[in-house]
Amino acid sequence: MSRILVVGEDALCCALGERLVAACLPDWQLAQPSIDTKGVTKLQPSLPRYVGLARSLHPVLCIADTDGQCAVELRAKWLPQAHERFVLRLAITEAESWVLADRQGFAQALEVPLNKLPQCPDEESDPKRLILTLVKKSKIRQFRDEVVSSADPSKPGSGYNLHLGAFVRGQWDAKRAAQHSPSLARAVKHLERLGAEHV
Repeated sequence: MSRILVVGEDALCCALGERLVAACLPDWQLAQPSIDTKGVTKLQPSLPRYVGLARSLHPVLCIADTDGQCAVELRAKWLPQAHERFVLRLAITEAESWVLADRQGFAQALEVPLNKLPQCPDEESDPKRLILTLVKKSKIRQFRDEVVSSADPSKPGSGYNLHLGAFVRGQWDAKRAAQHSPSLARAVKHLERLGAEHV
């Protein structure tokens, strides 16, 4: 049984990484619980260690946001010496873009109008703000109350990570989402290739 470690910039990136492994590498297991580095400032200096782990032990999947920067430039800056068993995938512009990319699943789970979701969330400049705007219109009061801050509706509420993480782990469909997100489609293709190489 092949194993892979998931490392994420935050809890949402970890959840997405786990679902990507389940979708693209169905015969693989997680090597251990996903590592949430709680921010890119802690993730970036740790990358050489994870590359070393991928080289000596088992593959590593790392998910982070581009935050509006060029993904190619970020990869070159963060990983001057990459390794084929270390998979760094960058969500354009944020992990929330990939969450929104499963338009059908998001609309059903959060009970928001499907026609309000973008066809290509990678092109959204602020996907997190868009999620808040959408959830404010949810038919489920709990989502409106907990995902969106009551003090400042432009900010996430205390249940933001809880409810989005639950959606990703329970209903988000990576293959369906990849149809609406080129950056996610590249991640899916890369992981499938990794699986084929390790048969």
